[in-house]
Amino acid sequence: MKYIAALFAVLTIIGLGQAHQFEDFGKGPLHEDIQDFLDFVPYQEIQGIVSDYISNDPEVQKAFSDLLSSSVLRDLMVDWEAIPEMINILNYVQKEGVDIYSLVNKANKALNIDEIVPPSHLYSPVIQRTGGIVGLFKDITDVTPLADFIHTYVQKMKNSSPFVNFVNQLKSDNSQRAVDKVYQIKSLQIILNVLKTSGVNTQITADILYIVLGLTVPNHVTVYQERTLEDELMDFVNLLPVDQITEIVLKYVAQDEKVQHSLKYLYTPEFHSNLRDVEALKEHQVLVVYLEKAGLKVTDYIKKFHKDIGMEDYVPPKIQSIFKSEIGIQKIGDGIKGMLKDIYDIIPLDKIEAVYNEKLQNSKVFADFIEKITSSEFQKLANDLYVNPTLQNCLTNAKENGWELPELTKFFTRMFGFKLPY
Repeated sequence: MKYIAALFAVLTIIGLGQAHQFEDFGKGPLHEDIQDFLDFVPYQEIQGIVSDYISNDPEVQKAFSDLLSSSVLRDLMVDWEAIPEMINILNYVQKEGVDIYSLVNKANKALNIDEIVPPSHLYSPVIQRTGGIVGLFKDITDVTPLADFIHTYVQKMKNSSPFVNFVNQLKSDNSQRAVDKVYQIKSLQIILNVLKTSGVNTQITADILYIVLGLTVPNHVTVYQERTLEDELMDFVNLLPVDQITEIVLKYVAQDEKVQHSLKYLYTPEFHSNLRDVEALKEHQVLVVYLEKAGLKVTDYIKKFHKDIGMEDYVPPKIQSIFKSEIGIQKIGDGIKGMLKDIYDIIPLDKIEAVYNEKLQNSKVFADFIEKITSSEFQKLANDLYVNPTLQNCLTNAKENGWELPELTKFFTRMFGFKLPY
């Protein structure tokens, strides 16, 4: 229940409250103007709709659970209150007689955030469910008298100088800078992304800000998405000269007999049998689980490798055609070893090193992964598998067919900047 209270405390900041349900939050003309708008909000109905969705709608339950299990709301409030331009707006509203700091601090208390103190010179006083997150917003909109809001807004702009001054304050350069900074807050972008992917029209807020106040939501803002480990690793792949690497690989595949022999070996029943034996080892299974928990989708990679080497009852025809060459077989290098050396020579190791160090400092998901694969626990798991006779037999057979698998492992890990204790 405390989380539901926290959510509603935050909602009070954006106006989901009436004087009849909340203690008085100020006095003076501006307070009365704002109260006239709040009186239109059917708070009890909205509260009932929200409570019903939280209790009965699976999509909203999951979104709500995800929100409460993270620090997104708390981070949003902390970052929002750290924007100087937002404090300027709060100070203006407080000075005009609205005890906005009291409302903000109710949310802060619910979210376990230290209260913010205004400057001493300022004034101090059974539901039918549409379903899903989109339905939640629609059901709330359906019970909200938007026409009354618009009519009252127009009347206030005509007849209330405190309200006009307040709107002018909201239209100021200070407010535009505040909007720019608010929309850069990571936690807000996470929330907007959840709403957007659920089908909620988040653009409507930007449109209202522009129509009513002339404030523009930054066009360059991209809805934030949490980066996965795979996203971080792809940054390294994007550093590679892919066209040059492809050219080298195709040249070796077409012209180097050792590489051709090594590739053909991957499609043989002997290698398939050896690979199945290794994958059946307890040591291999434990290592796979460890890497999966560390965030690496190793199971997907193994499945794809199986498919690529035809580990069914046949070898795809396209695999056979790759070894044909109109110019005949030549010895252009030292097999797989030579191909790896040629590729290694064009890899931008300095850039990889720089990105690796940057990610260690700024990417939690990457830093956590590196910590796990350089730990003594991982080293023991890897060593237990490496010394197993079944794996050694597989490595020996692979080496006899041109595959230096330990060297290949070092090569690929170096491409991602990993510094493992081999």
